[in-house]
Amino acid sequence: MRFISFVWVLLFSSSLFGAMHRLSMDDAIALALAHSPDINQSVLDIKSAKERSRFQKGYYLPRLNLMVTGGKSNLNISGLNLDGSGIVGKISASQLLYDFGKTSGKIDASKQDIKAYEASLKKTIAKKILDVKVRYYKLLTAKSIIDVNEKDIELQKEQLRRAKRYFESGIRTLIDVTDAKVGLTRSKLTLNNSRYDLKLKRAFFEQTLGVMPYNGDYEPIYKERDWFEKDVQQALPQIKDSLEALVKFAYAHRHELFVVNSKIASAKEQVNSAKGAYYPALYLKADYSRLETNENDPSLHLDKVWDAGVMLEWNLFRGFQTKASVENAKIEQLRTSTRLEQLRLKIKREVIQAYLEVQRSKDAITLSKQVADASLQKFDQAQKRYEHGLSDYIELQDARHGYIRSLNDLVVAYYDYYIALAKLDYAIGR
Repeated sequence: MRFISFVWVLLFSSSLFGAMHRLSMDDAIALALAHSPDINQSVLDIKSAKERSRFQKGYYLPRLNLMVTGGKSNLNISGLNLDGSGIVGKISASQLLYDFGKTSGKIDASKQDIKAYEASLKKTIAKKILDVKVRYYKLLTAKSIIDVNEKDIELQKEQLRRAKRYFESGIRTLIDVTDAKVGLTRSKLTLNNSRYDLKLKRAFFEQTLGVMPYNGDYEPIYKERDWFEKDVQQALPQIKDSLEALVKFAYAHRHELFVVNSKIASAKEQVNSAKGAYYPALYLKADYSRLETNENDPSLHLDKVWDAGVMLEWNLFRGFQTKASVENAKIEQLRTSTRLEQLRLKIKREVIQAYLEVQRSKDAITLSKQVADASLQKFDQAQKRYEHGLSDYIELQDARHGYIRSLNDLVVAYYDYYIALAKLDYAIGR
């Protein structure tokens, strides 16, 4: 955690210069890990589990007790009445030698609980990383949509100039100029809405981080792309492993499985501990007492007493409480084991779903690019038809609108692919 805090300081040290800061995804992840309440809560859970383990280990350590009693006393022996006052001090020591797994079972169970919480922390970190990636790509999607909408405004302005020129030449009527103005205004409205959408996605992004980077003076690292001409499919990251290999990898690396396996081991040790109550416990015990009194008859003084030995403690009957504890521990062990099989099925389904989503997103990019290319050709043809008087303004606007919409779909499909890859990495525990 100290390292993460150090990274956070480095990230914000340059904000003093007042420049717009480019925030990489790795920087965003570091910020989220440093400011996540969920992660801090998981760390506290681990600390609490370690203290419980220390508590259980305390049963194996010696016990030392001191008792001091002061007051008055009366002793009546064969008609002899003796009054006096004094102080009694007693020191007792005991050491557990063996209790047939009752204590060791609790200690081993607490150790497994620590492992479960540690795996749960890793799961929380993995989920936080996924959330940051998704929000980061949503930001990039919103910025790219703005680029497309700005391109739409350029097309609308060009169309307005063309319509005015045709009207002044007597080729077209005034309604084409009016329609072009309406179209331009609508495109400006769309652009304005997309900018507000970007602000909203920034708010969600900062909520996920748990902090506002650079007091809001930042932008994600954005590689501008020519969505209108180049092939966006180039250099897309690919999945090299088969679906079966990915499922196998997930079974070996998903943190939830480590959590459940540790809980199963803990439940097993709890059963062993509960069974230990059926058997005796062996202790080494020693007591030492000293009496200080003002009794006048020294012949009746017993001022020092000590004893030491081995004690066998065996609770022969506890009203069926031991049996109930054992059966309850067994039931919890079976319940936890059942969760393991359910979790394996859930993980397999999540891997398959994430894998198919990657494939679907990849196909969506291919098809969206084809639609965008075809829409551009249609728009070019519509412009030529309009220039030669073979079509009206409505046909031209429909072609332009279809082209811009296809570019929006392409942008969404492109970043959805990266989001799907991030979800696949999470699903397999990578």
